[in-house]
Amino acid sequence: MAFGFRYTLEPEENGWWLVRFPDIPEALTEGKTQDEAHTNAADCLLAALEGYVKAGRPVPRPPSTSGNGHRVTLPSLATAKLAVYETMRDSRRRDRIPLP
Repeated sequence: MAFGFRYTLEPEENGWWLVRFPDIPEALTEGKTQDEAHTNAADCLLAALEGYVKAGRPVPRPPSTSGNGHRVTLPSLATAKLAVYETMRDSRRRDRIPLP
């Protein structure tokens, strides 16, 4: 299972570039240049997903359609950790065990 999310890159009035993840509204970042915005996108996505985990929320699933545009694919270790979290969360919900 790979966690990869698409994002948009939009120019701002101040000359910076805004990054938005349509499937994760909490994930917003920017960069002074397009390259910096692309670099910041991965860190932003990881931070937003960490927030979901800390809050005990389900991690949004990336859409199955590939589509065009920019995309961040999470590192293998992050993907594995999210998969373990989701499995534990699902089993606790099934067994009605509250998350800590």
